[in-house]
Amino acid sequence: MSYRDEISSAEARSAAGNQTKESLRVNASHMEPPWLIIFWSTIFGSQPNIELVWKKGECPVPCEVTSNRSRANDSKGFIVHVRDSHMIPPTESVPWILLTQENPVYTPVLTNAKFMSKFKLLESYRLASDFPEPVYSMPKLTSPLPVKEKDGLIMAVFSNCEPVRTEYMRQLMKFVPVDSYGACLKNKNDLVARYSSANGKNFKQLQTELAKKYKFTLVFFNQDCDYFVDDQLSHALDAGSVPVVMGTDKLDEFLPGNLLHSVIKVRDYKNPQHLADYLKYLNNTEAEYNKYLQWKWKGIGDKAGTVIGDYWKPQYPIYCQMCVALSEGRIHKDGLKPITCKARSFEDLGITKGA
Repeated sequence: MSYRDEISSAEARSAAGNQTKESLRVNASHMEPPWLIIFWSTIFGSQPNIELVWKKGECPVPCEVTSNRSRANDSKGFIVHVRDSHMIPPTESVPWILLTQENPVYTPVLTNAKFMSKFKLLESYRLASDFPEPVYSMPKLTSPLPVKEKDGLIMAVFSNCEPVRTEYMRQLMKFVPVDSYGACLKNKNDLVARYSSANGKNFKQLQTELAKKYKFTLVFFNQDCDYFVDDQLSHALDAGSVPVVMGTDKLDEFLPGNLLHSVIKVRDYKNPQHLADYLKYLNNTEAEYNKYLQWKWKGIGDKAGTVIGDYWKPQYPIYCQMCVALSEGRIHKDGLKPITCKARSFEDLGITKGA
């Protein structure tokens, strides 16, 4: 996740439930002292701008979140972004909250027991976090293009050429055509560069628009770490382009109800040739292909009792949830446990490098 995305996410998190910053601000003199949380660190070196207040009734406890470090003496908790963790809060007498949207393969400090023990709560992409926050929004029920209007078969947009997923795609291309718009094995030039825009739409909006014309989109996450899912999946599902996913074994936890049969998992196939054969079969069998899109007409279905469902439709915004946890003393008193992840290998995917 880029610093632009993460800062934007940090500033928008407390607006969950269609609440706006202005509607949440109240005069502190008219309420009991709030549970104050300070966003202490920068995010990838850039300062977030957060200044939010909930009065009791909007949140079970009065709650305030700010990025104003001058109020450190009043703070009940400090949020620290993992990539900016050199910015140490001034005291360990109140809990530190670790924020990460990065997996441990690319952020090895998450595997460091001494480092992790300093933090008492975790806000992260992991559904097993104290405050789950995957970069994966609830898929939209917009109608997909009719199959006959999808003139593309498979598209891919990867900016990070992680060796295993790139090699897998190269071998897949030997058996079925793949239009690659990203930096890896690029053979198409019809998509603007990341962070660019065109015709009033940003890169991600343009990517989703493009995907609507493809039957399948390769959604190969940069690692297979537990719970690591990002917005590549959202874009493909929104577009009505069936995601072909290489990633976490926990994927089903992100696919409640009718979404369970909305994706194709790379690991269900022996090797790239077997996967290619199945994709070609679906391409030639419209009824079977359309089964992957039934959720678009039936709806997502039952999300009750699922972590991802609660994240999509929270009872309270995530920062409010933090204040409640702090007020109730629900912290890891001995600190967080390390987060580990084995980097994927060629053997894991049934391929040999250079084959």
